[in-house]
Amino acid sequence: MRSLKLFLTLLLAFTLLCAGPGRSENTVGPTNQVTCNKIATLTAGPTILTQMIAAVAGQSIFICGWHVTNTAAAGTFSFSYGTGANCASGTTAIIPATNVTSSAPSADHISIATIQVPLSNAFCITPVATISAIIFYSQF
Repeated sequence: MRSLKLFLTLLLAFTLLCAGPGRSENTVGPTNQVTCNKIATLTAGPTILTQMIAAVAGQSIFICGWHVTNTAAAGTFSFSYGTGANCASGTTAIIPATNVTSSAPSADHISIATIQVPLSNAFCITPVATISAIIFYSQF
């Protein structure tokens, strides 16, 4: 009986030590993955830095992926973020100029966000005229 009490006391102490102190919740990070529930589309035509996802004050944009196609033999696109009309202020590259052909679309899409645009910035693309794009994202 005495050894059973000792065993239970040690088990309780071990359990409490392993539990550790309480932790605060992260908004974003390894403990809380961001899933995407929205899409933005770009039809072929623009050839300049073009906003795909508008900035919302105090919110970040989280990108889960994209699907970019090209009707021409070859062309490039790049992703960036910034403020102002079409990300014209503070433009920062996310994905550098990437080639996409008519026979091989550029696709990168998973169910959780891998790119975070800083607070209050818009998400933009710089395509050639023959490129269309779909962006999978969330914003909060």
